[in-house]
Amino acid sequence: MDCLLPSTKEKISRTLIDKYQSYPIIPTDAVFDGHYNRYCKQILWPYFHYVVQDDIQNKMHYNEPWKSYIKLNQEFADAIAGLYQKGDIIWVNDYHLMLLPGMLREKLPNAIIGFFMHIPFPSSELFRCLPSRKQLLEGMLQSDLIGFQTYSFARHFLQTCSRILSLDTTPSGIQMDSHYVAVGMYPIGIDISALNKKRKNPDVASWMAMLKEKYAGKKLIVARDKLDYVKGVRQKLLAFEQFLIRHPEWRGKVVLIQIALSTSEQNELRAHISDVVSRVNSKFSNISYQPIVFLHQDISFPQYLALLTSADASLITPLRDGMNLTSHEYIVCQEHQHNPLILSEFTGTYGSFGACLRVNPWDYRQIGDAIHEALSMSNEEKASRWNELYKSIEANSAQNFAATIISELSKVHSATGRRFSAQIPPLQIDRLKEAFESTQKRVFLFDYGGTLVSHGKIASAKELERLIRVLTQLASDPRNAVYVISGRTKLEVERDLGEVPNLGLSAENGYYIKPRGEGWQSLFDQIDLSWKPAVKEIFQYYTERTPGAYIETKESSIVWHYRTAPGPDAQYVAWQAAECQNHIADSVNKNFAVHAVAGRTNIEVMPHEVNKSSIANRVLQDTQPDFVLSIGDDRTDEDMFSFLNKQTISKATVVTCTVGSRSTEAQYYINNVDQVIQLLAYLCTPSSLLS
Repeated sequence: MDCLLPSTKEKISRTLIDKYQSYPIIPTDAVFDGHYNRYCKQILWPYFHYVVQDDIQNKMHYNEPWKSYIKLNQEFADAIAGLYQKGDIIWVNDYHLMLLPGMLREKLPNAIIGFFMHIPFPSSELFRCLPSRKQLLEGMLQSDLIGFQTYSFARHFLQTCSRILSLDTTPSGIQMDSHYVAVGMYPIGIDISALNKKRKNPDVASWMAMLKEKYAGKKLIVARDKLDYVKGVRQKLLAFEQFLIRHPEWRGKVVLIQIALSTSEQNELRAHISDVVSRVNSKFSNISYQPIVFLHQDISFPQYLALLTSADASLITPLRDGMNLTSHEYIVCQEHQHNPLILSEFTGTYGSFGACLRVNPWDYRQIGDAIHEALSMSNEEKASRWNELYKSIEANSAQNFAATIISELSKVHSATGRRFSAQIPPLQIDRLKEAFESTQKRVFLFDYGGTLVSHGKIASAKELERLIRVLTQLASDPRNAVYVISGRTKLEVERDLGEVPNLGLSAENGYYIKPRGEGWQSLFDQIDLSWKPAVKEIFQYYTERTPGAYIETKESSIVWHYRTAPGPDAQYVAWQAAECQNHIADSVNKNFAVHAVAGRTNIEVMPHEVNKSSIANRVLQDTQPDFVLSIGDDRTDEDMFSFLNKQTISKATVVTCTVGSRSTEAQYYINNVDQVIQLLAYLCTPSSLLS
């Protein structure tokens, strides 16, 4: 584009805007080449498709392509920010723009941003090889919603975030300190009606007639792929060779038509593929028959549709692929013939196409047997398989794909706790005081460490004295039911707060409760703790390898503590913590009904049933309050906040509040522990004395 005059570029831009409502980004040729041809296609594309290159081919250490990638993403961000209007939804697509959500978030902190990855997302073992791994993940994670084609791609992304960034992930998303990121699976499809209109083009029928005449009496196997290593063209041809060797009855009766499209990726495949084609054709050809027709050229769309419609089978065997919509188009084109589809298990479509003939593209014998099965299949079985495949295509059409993602992004407007903490208002203390004084049955639910005393250390005598004085005053009012719900053991909670009269206590995140004026009791009569040895073994492994780490065993949970103080081994400790969290997720969460909660300096594994919302529910049932105030500071308090926010207590005031600035389900925030204590002292002081 550098050769174009500014006036020409302006004319192109104006035409795109006026006619197509499209706003172009026109980078310099150097930036585009560095971004697309060098960084996207020579670095990201191979690694995302599990192609590990040798040192000679590897371009990861080059800095200029990365700079171009950043620059073009920034040009998109600048253009979008200039066009954005409040209420707009921004939907970013694919690996070319992985930094864009982060850049947009800096400019548009309240915008709704979605990101969809069309290609596979690799396992953490491969992704961690990228020098820019953190920047790419952090850019994506500024989205509100991140979508992938399949469950396995989404799982790889979540595990990578856990391993590289030490984030606390769930199957449905990631709760970060600043916001919540939803992660979902949204299989893309095709526009069936648009494809059917193109099938009616007279050129399609003309090409079909030509194919029928040219290959009369032959079975046609059709394939169209980019000439890219990950598409598995060479492996496919080798498998076809094995088919002809092992099934001699099909020699002279089957033709494989392989269309190889040009691609921008650097590869040396053409020569290797030509060798295979020449060998197979020389081995099995005769004067009237050639088993492989190999065309290294683009073909017109009518020719393509004619091939799909005329095929007796389609052979789609990439070594790694996103969704692969050629398989969808083939099924639609087989509306009348119902011929089989042979599909690689490494495509995204594999998960929803149960009725295809599924193969491992590296297993040449299996592919050969699948070709034989496809060509020998009865009409009844063909029709049955085709109907199942067509139902899947209808359910996952392009329209449904787009509508679903837009619908999910639209919900972000009203989703509690999923926006940035800057949007959560500070606690309105005077209004809270008014509600407090106008009610008669009040419930207070407080976290302990990080809320009433400093986080992560034993409270000092001065801290405890101040806290006990305030809690004693608050609990002495018969209209108040005050509970401290801690993650610490009951011995620790009893030691610190057991002397406060009429104070309710809970330990181990809701496993134990000590109602006001009663003794300790467990909320759970029977709970499965058979997972403990497995978790302890994993924690012990990382304790031996992590300086300063130790294990704390509670009645209902096990906690692995580690330090994060600055020092020469701080980075190593953080990496070990991420590895430990990933290990727990892979080994324990799948086999037991437990979940791991990542704290600031610890990882705690506990049963799913144990959480602070169970204590909140018990207290509300016992008291039937008209005023509820809940304050907490970490992830273990989120279940309680979410539960209380959903309560519809008649004419009651329910207030949930987090300590510090973070993403939360709470309605309000308060800055620190000191302000929490000051708030409680303020509530205990009658307004008449304050005035």
